[in-house]
Amino acid sequence: MSGQKDDKIEDVLVDSELAKKLVPNKFKFTSQQGRARRQKLLMGAKKLSETMPINDITLAAVCEEAGIPRASAYHFFPNIEAIFLALRFLNAIDILEILATVETEDYDRWQGYLIALVKRCVEIFHDDETKAKLIYDTNTPDFEGGSFGEDMDHQVIELVHKRLSERYEMPDFDNIKEILLVTYGIINAIFTLSYRRHASITEHYVQEAGTASIAYLRCYLPENLPRKEA
Repeated sequence: MSGQKDDKIEDVLVDSELAKKLVPNKFKFTSQQGRARRQKLLMGAKKLSETMPINDITLAAVCEEAGIPRASAYHFFPNIEAIFLALRFLNAIDILEILATVETEDYDRWQGYLIALVKRCVEIFHDDETKAKLIYDTNTPDFEGGSFGEDMDHQVIELVHKRLSERYEMPDFDNIKEILLVTYGIINAIFTLSYRRHASITEHYVQEAGTASIAYLRCYLPENLPRKEA
């Protein structure tokens, strides 16, 4: 990875308001040398996860892969769970940033926007298979702790609701965000099924996720939402 990307990762871990909210005190500021060592540990865990079941990866193995003494590793991550929590957080930030680039104005109807989000998610997972593995692999333990996963789901829903509300005259449902959250859950459930059967999100299940999520939302949204004036 380039130095620019390394700096971005460290800035996200240390300075992100989302990091402070979701995982307070987990990713503290360190010296430049400490930042470099933490980066090596993260990349070591990521590299091992490409070929090993995540549940089988130990802190000792990550330290060996990264070339960092275990005694030094404890300054940055108290255990292997904290390393994978950091990777999950970084993945979540990447996914949110990429999904934010999908604009509703590129689609005449809300269905097109939703399908575009589903396909963009799959592109992310195909570009970096460890992202899908950390989320959907049946052998992946719960490294999140607390409500991190639920909070990240709500971050995605806030983004989708904001985009839809900017483009369309959305129905005034008190529980519209809950409806969108269920939609997101449907998509994730189908992605999970695909990954656990095929170790990837296949095109068939991408289509199934789009079909199921749109069918559910049609119970609440009209086929053609009026578009707001530009």
